[in-house]
Amino acid sequence: MCDTHVNEARQWYDTADISRVNELLTNAGASSIWVKRLVANNNSKQQVYLAGDPSDLSFLPLGDPSYTPAKSQKKKAGNPVIQIPVTWQWVTPNGQFDAPDAKLCYYPQYPEVRFSGFLRGCKEAPSELLSETKRGHEVNRCLFLGPVKNAAGEVIRVVALVVGAESPAAQYVLSMETFEAGHLCPIVYQSQRQRDEFSVLEQALANIVGRKITPWRLNNDGAVVKPYVAPNAPGLTLEAELGVGENAIPGPDFDIWELKAIKQKSLERRYNHKVTLFTPQPDLPETGRLSTVDFVLKYGHVHTTDENGNPTSYYFTSGDIQREGEDKPGAKLELVLEGFTDAKHFDPNGMIALYEKGTRNLAAGWSYLKLLGHWQRKHNRAAYVPYLREDEDGNTSVEFGPLITLGISTSFGLFLQAFKDGRAVYDPGDKATLVGDKWTPHARSQFRINLNDIAAIYGEVREVDMRDPETF
Repeated sequence: MCDTHVNEARQWYDTADISRVNELLTNAGASSIWVKRLVANNNSKQQVYLAGDPSDLSFLPLGDPSYTPAKSQKKKAGNPVIQIPVTWQWVTPNGQFDAPDAKLCYYPQYPEVRFSGFLRGCKEAPSELLSETKRGHEVNRCLFLGPVKNAAGEVIRVVALVVGAESPAAQYVLSMETFEAGHLCPIVYQSQRQRDEFSVLEQALANIVGRKITPWRLNNDGAVVKPYVAPNAPGLTLEAELGVGENAIPGPDFDIWELKAIKQKSLERRYNHKVTLFTPQPDLPETGRLSTVDFVLKYGHVHTTDENGNPTSYYFTSGDIQREGEDKPGAKLELVLEGFTDAKHFDPNGMIALYEKGTRNLAAGWSYLKLLGHWQRKHNRAAYVPYLREDEDGNTSVEFGPLITLGISTSFGLFLQAFKDGRAVYDPGDKATLVGDKWTPHARSQFRINLNDIAAIYGEVREVDMRDPETF
């Protein structure tokens, strides 16, 4: 009697329709719902392909990447696998159940990201549908998942469920306009269909493009600062106008998009401009790493002096660094890309390194795992929005233009290749200033790229003119 009851309770996944899926996941806190159609090799043994790069999954709570080299010393010990933890819960009509061993496995050489460890240690995992020895080879099963956010808007876990191939929910997925075989697809109901992935952002931007706006800032607690005229005002104004609070949370800024306000000389055409990709501080060497002040004083250059010629500030900039093959006599450090072959082949234990010239002592470095941890959170979809800033008679205004540039589908390997080719660059602006008798630091560790070069880090670049509907 008890066994029969349990068996009946578990058959919901073969009868669930899309409304039932929506009810289960939204009640579990999902802010949006995505689906992956499963094929014959998607199971607990062969893993589940989710994406080509971790940045494709930036809307999920990805943990810090890690890498453990294979113990075998043989040449065919296997290609590197970078593991990325993800906080995951399986949802059933009986509740939510932690999958403590759930993780993503990133294979740079393909490149692809597979889901693994999702059944181990879970009290009520979808073993019937995902176990390799049961129905784990059934074609057209569907994995539904959704990110759950806390009160501050930070994604804290994933809730998910699986339905059988013959279920009404699976049949719904196969008939969706947004369905794309092999990819995670958003669940969009008939009344909510959009023309493409840019439509939601395009509709929001239509309300602000072409207007002169007094710059302002929206804090995460809802407080408004207006006017706000600091150098970063245009970017914060763009986010605020779209209802996004000050963005200290990893992940996309608006919908699926990272927003980047780009300064331009005119809004009538596209001009080149340096774009900051991310600003991670070095994490190497693991011991003996200098503080910002000590680093700038040792490797930087005098910026200002007092009336007696004594230094009052030092800067550390790109002028203090030479790349491999360069001869820059005034530079004290050499920038080296360690452990990189090409976009699909790099040593996970590699790094972007700053060595002392002549000694090869490591002054500072960014491990690939550290950089990947930053890259995977934001960069898969980016919208570059042009702006003009005007300051007249003590009044400041910002105007956003219609010539939007979209970067779609990136990979960490593409970033490293762009860095190798000199398109992406390390452009520091670290500073030490003497205040009284104490040196005060200002750290600004920037990796940047020219707007005209962003095709080097994206699979697709689209140029949109919002005045012309035919461009989107």
